[in-house]
Amino acid sequence: MKYKKESDIYQKKYHIERIFLSTLFFISIICWFGTCGVCAEDNIDENLESGPDVAILDASVKMDISEMGEIPLGTIPEERLVVTITVQNTGNREAPGFKLRAYLVRVGREDEIGTQIGGDVTDTRLAAGETRTYTKSWSLPSHLKKGEYRVMIVLDTSNYFIEPDTDNNRIIGPQSIVPGALSGPEGSIPVYSAADITEPGYYVLKRDIDGGKKVNIFQIKSSGVTFDGGGNTIRGGSSGFTTGIYVDAGTAIKDVVIKNLKIEGVDAGIWTYKVSNGVITNCTLRNMVNMGVRLDQSNQNQVYNNIFEQNSIGIGVFQSKDNVIYNNLFKNKHNAVVNEDQRNKWNTDLKAGTNIIGGSMVGGNAWFDESGEGGFSKTAEDYTLDGISDAPYSLNPNNIDLYPLSTSPSKTVPSITPVPEPTFLPNITDLTLSNGTDEENKTVSDGETLSEILPEINESETITEPEPEIPDETDSVPEESSTIVSEIPEPESTKSSLSPYADISVKEVTGPQSGCPGTEFSFSTILENSGGYDADSFQVRYYLTEDKQVDPQDILLGEKSVKNLLSGSEQTINETFNIPQLIGLKNYFVAVVTNTDNSVFEDKNDNNTGFSSVRMAIREC
Repeated sequence: MKYKKESDIYQKKYHIERIFLSTLFFISIICWFGTCGVCAEDNIDENLESGPDVAILDASVKMDISEMGEIPLGTIPEERLVVTITVQNTGNREAPGFKLRAYLVRVGREDEIGTQIGGDVTDTRLAAGETRTYTKSWSLPSHLKKGEYRVMIVLDTSNYFIEPDTDNNRIIGPQSIVPGALSGPEGSIPVYSAADITEPGYYVLKRDIDGGKKVNIFQIKSSGVTFDGGGNTIRGGSSGFTTGIYVDAGTAIKDVVIKNLKIEGVDAGIWTYKVSNGVITNCTLRNMVNMGVRLDQSNQNQVYNNIFEQNSIGIGVFQSKDNVIYNNLFKNKHNAVVNEDQRNKWNTDLKAGTNIIGGSMVGGNAWFDESGEGGFSKTAEDYTLDGISDAPYSLNPNNIDLYPLSTSPSKTVPSITPVPEPTFLPNITDLTLSNGTDEENKTVSDGETLSEILPEINESETITEPEPEIPDETDSVPEESSTIVSEIPEPESTKSSLSPYADISVKEVTGPQSGCPGTEFSFSTILENSGGYDADSFQVRYYLTEDKQVDPQDILLGEKSVKNLLSGSEQTINETFNIPQLIGLKNYFVAVVTNTDNSVFEDKNDNNTGFSSVRMAIREC
């Protein structure tokens, strides 16, 4: 009995130990798995932080027409896109692979995935820190709606590795593209290659053109043509005959507009033959071997807002009349050559507006030398400080720029501004053009080429008259001497001939010796025209000035019109003005400035200003 009880006790104790050991074993296993799990998790985090991380750095898109060859006039080429993508592995381990996809998204709806273009770009093994750029050319989807689009690039690494940062896996390029842009504005005809234009219409140049030594890179043979360069450039080489645009139908044509274009390197930039009512505007003509623009037997055209620079001749006007040429910038070896017997207008009516050199008035042209650092517009006096020269610029008697632009304002009494002698090409009137359109159209009658009929033009020489001989003081006749010195007549050869132009001068100004603020005063002026041309009508301004210099600080009394100051005559002008109420109590000269509107051409203007002989004392009355 006693043995049985002890056996039961031992069995119970054995079961208790087994249960304890089993429990301890299971607890150990659970702890081991937990520890492994934590370790695994830490290991995953460590792998993510130290693994590959591919980021998109940049993306861009543009229309691709650079590789297209000759495209027939009016043909709209297939629209292709060039997409450039740059990625970098910013992690510290090699990326085993990734994919790139390109989408077009509507501007304003960039948060949406748009239309995919091209296929996936798949690549492998991008080393840690390595940067790679992809350039792909893809066709533009034909089913896109009208509007403006940008390119979206999306990076996908899901099949290769897990990235710690996915915020750098999407980018939208800043450039925008418009489907249908290669076709130009609605109703226009796109131009991609050199061509002859034989039908009226609106033609738009869509890319730069290099015509080499092609005789006529473009030839316009129809009236009613507008050639819009779209800001693109036509380039070529010189052979003596090459022309950027030649306008000639063999017969007279009209209404041809050429605009928004650059032309470089050919013999003649734009050449028109028998063209009327045409326009050349907003063009840059640079480095022409012969001339930038040539008008032959072309009348009533407008040439304005253009830049002529580094050409042998800026513009040539031959047997052409009634053309209006204004607000152009000339910086050439020779700026303009024009027949003397044909009248053209070289300015528009003076008006407010930004001119070709940034001034605030639009009138004539800017005339510089080839460097742009000298020339008429650099040195011409601007007495009225309005950016317009006080003196006209004369090419010849029938071609005068009345309002040439000036960059040299002056606050002093204007001095003589020399008017350059006109220069002429030899045998200009002998030019003969046939009705054909080949190279024979561009030769003179004896077979010479353009280069041969454009010899270097020498600058006109300035002839300086000898200074008059001043007698020595020791040779003068003493006052007490009774010797009678007879008057020696002036030699006939030294007498000045009458100028062929008008010459307006202020001979005398007579005014009161005193005046009171707020009251009227009267004075008289004697004007004289000592030139050989009648002064039909011109403006005269009146000032009060403390010294014998007129500047913006002086008091402008008013402006009056004077008419019919005939050649060799005088005219007395009587005027009455009010003395300003708030004038300072000082002494003032009355100043008179004639021909302030440049409406009368004079070959000199140093005598256009005169002052009263005595000052008028302003005192309280």
